[in-house]
Amino acid sequence: MDVSQYLEIFIDETNGHLQTLSDSIMQLEKEPENKDVINEIFRAAHSLKGMAGTMGFKRMQRLTHDMENVFSEIRNDKLKVTSDLVDILFQCLDALEAYLDNIINAQDE
Repeated sequence: MDVSQYLEIFIDETNGHLQTLSDSIMQLEKEPENKDVINEIFRAAHSLKGMAGTMGFKRMQRLTHDMENVFSEIRNDKLKVTSDLVDILFQCLDALEAYLDNIINAQDE
């Protein structure tokens, strides 16, 4: 299936989700127990995972799937938000932004 016609929509929506992730991770750093922020990050990662999968961007799909799994563990009180975890989340965000830049410039991750 040719999804190139949806690339511009994907880029716009991904930018929005990345901004949500950035804002939410910064808020999570200040409020590590805030369930609303935790849920917001989970939803953004879940949305990105689905969109990336549909478009065939496997790296982005795998990374957001892993993020989603981490936040599932946090939501189920099996994992706590720590400063190290927040640092890793910012690294994930940087990687997602780099994937998107590559997609914009080369239509490939």
